[in-house]
This record gives sequence, C-alpha cells and structure tokens, in this order.
Amino acid sequence: MENGSVSDNVIVNSVVVTGDGNRITLTIGGVALTLDRKQFRARRPRRELQILNPNTTNLPFVGRGDSMAELRGWVNDPADVSVHALIGKAGTGKTRLAMELCGQVDADRSAQSGWLAGFLPASDVKSIPDRDLIWPRPMLLVIDYAGQCGPELARWLDRLAANPPATKLRILLLEREAPDGFGWWHDLAQPVLFGDAARQDLFHAERPTLVPDLSQIEQRRAIVANALAAARAIRPAMPNLGEIPAAGTDPGFDAELGHARFGNPLSLVMAGVLALDRAPQAALGLRRLDAARMLGGREIERLRNLVNESDRETMDHIVLFNLLAGGLPLATLRESIAAELTADHRGPIPNGVTDLLEQEFPPNRDDADAAPDRLGTIQPDLIQEGAIVSAFARAPARKIDEPPAILARAYALGEGAAASVLVRLVQDFAYAAEDPGATAEEQETGKRLLGWLTRFSKSIADPMLLIPLVNALPEQTTILRELAATLTATLAGIFRNVPHDADPTIVDFAARLLNNLSVRLSALGQREPALDAAREAVALYRTLAAARPDAFTPDLAMSLNNLAAMLSELGQREPALDAAREAVALYRMLAAARPDAFTPDLAVSLNNLAAMLSALGQREQALDAAREAVALRRTLAAARPDAFTPNLAGSLRVLGDLCAEAERREEALALLHEAIGLLTPFLAAVPPAFAGQMVGVCQSYIARCEEAEQEPDEALLGPVGAILQALQQQVEQT
Repeated sequence: MENGSVSDNVIVNSVVVTGDGNRITLTIGGVALTLDRKQFRARRPRRELQILNPNTTNLPFVGRGDSMAELRGWVNDPADVSVHALIGKAGTGKTRLAMELCGQVDADRSAQSGWLAGFLPASDVKSIPDRDLIWPRPMLLVIDYAGQCGPELARWLDRLAANPPATKLRILLLEREAPDGFGWWHDLAQPVLFGDAARQDLFHAERPTLVPDLSQIEQRRAIVANALAAARAIRPAMPNLGEIPAAGTDPGFDAELGHARFGNPLSLVMAGVLALDRAPQAALGLRRLDAARMLGGREIERLRNLVNESDRETMDHIVLFNLLAGGLPLATLRESIAAELTADHRGPIPNGVTDLLEQEFPPNRDDADAAPDRLGTIQPDLIQEGAIVSAFARAPARKIDEPPAILARAYALGEGAAASVLVRLVQDFAYAAEDPGATAEEQETGKRLLGWLTRFSKSIADPMLLIPLVNALPEQTTILRELAATLTATLAGIFRNVPHDADPTIVDFAARLLNNLSVRLSALGQREPALDAAREAVALYRTLAAARPDAFTPDLAMSLNNLAAMLSELGQREPALDAAREAVALYRMLAAARPDAFTPDLAVSLNNLAAMLSALGQREQALDAAREAVALRRTLAAARPDAFTPNLAGSLRVLGDLCAEAERREEALALLHEAIGLLTPFLAAVPPAFAGQMVGVCQSYIARCEEAEQEPDEALLGPVGAILQALQQQVEQT
C-alpha cells in the first residue's frame, strides 16, 4: 500500500494491488477506481474472437514505431498535467497502441518514483468526485470510448486545471471520431458555458491524432502469420492448408497484402484466423465484410449450440436483441427478455438461458457499448455487426422485413449504445448498396439495412429521442448522407427559431445543429438551404461570442469559414470573401494567444481565404495568403510529421495552382513536385481524412505538367499512379 499525505483540503490516498496484477484498485477519498493493467495479460485465447479482441489477444505488438515515439515524447513532456487523444475507426489498433504505451511506461511497480499506467474505464470516470485528488506516483491513465464520459471528464479537467497534482498525470483518450464544431471533443477541448477556460491549457494538441494505417508490407505479413499461429493453437487438429508465404515467394499474395484495406490491423488478424480454414491466399482474398460476417456467424452458431435444438431459434433472437441494444440491463434482464419474446410472439424464456447469457456475455469493461450494469456484447465491433447480419439471415423470411420493430424495442433499452450499434452496422455493411463491384447479395443486404434504419428513424414520434441517433452519425458519411440530413433537419427544426437571449446552452446546441445541417445539405447539393442554415448558425454564434468571447470565438470563426464556403458555392464571391477575412482575423487572434491550439485552424482559414481572393481576381493577395498557410504548415509538419505532412501537401497544392494561374508555371511545378514527394510515404496506407487532398495533389501535378507541355518526372510518375490506385481501392472498400 502506498500512502499519500494529509492536508486541509486533501484526503489520504492509497493504491492497493489486488488479484493477478492486471487490475489495481485506486481508493481515493473513499472512491474506488479500477486501473486495468491490460499489458500484463498473457493468457492463451480459448476462442477465435479472443484473438481478434485487443483486450484479450496475446498476439505480439507489431510496428507503430513513429506513433510510439510521439506518445513517449508526450509522456516525457515537462508539463504537470497533459491530455492527449487518439482517434481511428474500428480495427485501426488505437487500443493496442495504448496498451503497448502502458507497458513501456509502467516501470517497476515497487519503485516509489516509477510510473503507474493502465486503462481507467469510462464508467469509473463518472464516479470521480469534484475535489482535489492526490496521485501517489506519476500516472498514465487511458480512457477508451472517452465520449461516453465527456461531461464528467470535463469537470475533472477543470478541477485539475485549478489544482494540479503534485505528481505528473497523463490522460490519453481513445475514440473513433472527433468531429469539428460539435461532439464530445469540441465540448471537452473548447470549454463552453460552465467550463473553465484554463482547461484548454491541459491539452497536448488542438486536435486528436489520427492513428495511421500500417504501411509496411512486412509488418502486415507478420500480423497475418501471428494470427494464423494463434488460431492453429486453439484448433490444433485442423489440417495445415498452408503457411503465410515469405516475402517475394508469392507475388500474388504480396500484391494482395499491399491492398489499402490491409492497412487496418483487424483486417489482417481476420485474414490470419480464417486462413486456418481457407488457406492463406483464399483468406486474404475475402472482402473485409465477408470475413466479419463469417466470423460473426461462427459465434452465433456457437451460442445457439449451447441450448437444446428446440430453443435455438429463440436463442438466436435473444442474442440478436442483446447485440442491437448494446447490452441488456442486468437489473431487469429476465423482464426485458420476457417482454421481447412476448412482443415477438414467442414462448417463455427457455430454462437456464439468462444464466447462460451472463456466462457468455459478462459485463465487459472493455466493451464499446455495454456498461458494467449491462450484459457484454460480441467484440470487436465489426464482428458484432457481422453477427447481427448473420442472425438476421438465419431468421425466417417473414421476419427479415420486420426489423424496425425489434430496433425500436432495442433502442428503448439502449438509446445511445443502441444508436451507435445501429449506425455502425449500416455504415459498415450498407455501403454495398451503392458499390457496383459488390455482389447482388451484398447489394441487397445493404439496401435492406439502409431501409431498416430509415423506417425506424421515421417511426420515432418524439423528435427529442432523435438526439442519440443524430449524435451517433459520423461527421462524414456517404451511404447515410440523405438520412443524416433528414434527421439533423428534423432535430434542428425544434431549435431553429430559438431566441438569441435564451439559455446559452440551448442557443449553443441550436447553433451546432444548424452548422451541422448546413454541411449535410451542402453534401447533397442543396445549396440554398445549406446557406440559410449556415447564416443562422453564424448569427447565433455572434450573440454567444459577444457575451462569452473566451468560450465562443472559436465556434464563431469555424462557422464563418463554413458560411464562406456556402456563399462561394452559390457564386456570392464578395460576401464569401468578407466571411473568410473575418474568420482569418479571429483565428489570428486565437493563434496568437494559443498557437498550439489554433495554428492549424489559421492555416485552414488562410487556404480558404486564398481561394476566395483568387475567385475575385486578387491574385497577389491570394498568393500571400497561400504562402502564409504553407509556412505555418511547414512548422506544424516539422513538429508532427504523421499528423501534418498531408496537410502541408494540400497547402502546397493550393499555392501551386495559384502560381499556375499567375503564369508562374515553373514555381507551380516545383511546389507540386514537392507535394508528391511528401505524400509518397503514405502510399500504402492512405488515411481517409487526407484522401481528397491526395487526389487533388496528384491531379494538379498532372494538369500542370500538361499545361507546361512537360512529361511528369519519371521518378514521380510511378508514385502518382500508385497514389491514385490506392485511393481507388480505398473507395471500393469504404
């Protein structure tokens, strides 16, 4: 036991190491927090899904050297308290990266001066009291699914800003997305209304770091081989259908391994597990969603075989209901299941099923959706989605067109968790409805899923119940773009005419909804309504920023940038320029006060301003703005290459195009030549956030070469083609 000191405002603190050392109880002021030391787990997985789950796997950690170096630098920074965040879609490896960081940082636990590191569940953050806490040793706390505890985390950070602990504290937040202008990160990093502006100084960076895909082919090969070996250890009786080919021995295998979709570690692990049954080449050739559906279907089959044959269809339905709800409440488990079976015109609960569910789906602290007071679900998320699709495929034909009813009942129990499950399911599996390369079956499944979500959302009578669903929608979406606009418009309609002198919390929510609506309408080509929504958002933020400039000036600047884009789309160039200039002026002021936080936004705003100036023929001023953006992004990229190098390439493209317009063709070619060179290291793993500007850089380079009647540089010709090919592959997968 390690004891802290006592003072007037401080309580005795103790850390008690219990159990097998994987979990430590931090008892602080009578509040018990559980620190999960996941990095010490080395038990052999008993089932295939445990290989796929980063919280239970024993696969070796591969790659991520640059990301780890950046994180270690953050941990070693002299700041007393620092908050950082990683974002990435399911399967990108952010949880595993954080586990490895904990393993490296966590020194000998017997050393009084050593670091203590581990995962603090989002549910435990909610129990942290609003008072000063003493950490007996330097602490690295990782909070997965941080968006689930945003308000509580904000209050805690306000307390830490006011009263820093005597020992170092690092808080690493993990989430799938962090939208600009709204959502958990916006509210956390830019304190509004009840937040303390000092909280902003705790953040390591203005934006979370996007976990990059794995780019090196040999790292990908190692992960597939490790997963196959782990699967073989679980089922040693399976015949050996082949090993993972060594580098250069199978060109076809190597070419497939270089595909953009295998930058995602989960795709590699799925291929390795399935290689046990299908042989490596066949497993690698499976589409990502086919692999997820197969593995999810296997889990459904395993679960249904645990009950009597006469109860298997009922078991399928109960498991499906639990998955759709994001975990059924334990306190009312039997009642919830009985009510669902009655609503679906089924018989009573089969004997022993509730005990079996608690055994197979224990409350999972690592689960994306299920809280400690709910059943767990199937993990990882993509396999859970595959299991849902598989379960519906098993249902009788008459049931396939009835899902909105079960969705409504699951949503009533799970709300936010159920909304996240549903949106992920449709986003991942329904894209095939618009993919000409998908099979007829995949396209039919995609259309059916999209239809389910559309019908379900229309069935919600109380618009306020749409909030969890609207919050779960990703910032950028293709397959859900029309539905996202419709749902956001419905919710915004409630707040659209809110008085400017109303409760600032309501005004802020209305402004964010309207700004979000403008972006979604613009994506659909509905430019006039998009402009109306953008204007309303700016008007609301002007009122808020006038009353609370420290809290709302960043929101006003962001909404002005959005307004400028909407005006420009409709050819209203002079008003667009005015809005862009005002946004730049605000971001200059913000960046002068907090350069780390707002310099990236200033660079974006300068690029926008350059485009507006160019559209009005003010070329020299446009060049000045673009050059300033390039200079800012050079500095940012020098400090954080992975995060800002693609942005620098984008600014070089803007400046290059402006130089070409000004008849400075040689300078334009030199700038675009540099941009292509900067992008080359990203060829094997194209981050989705940078895909558009990568395409733009490549197209501008080729166009400028044609204008100058020059052949593209032979050394760059291959990389340019490779970038375009990689992007096309990514589009096919997403």
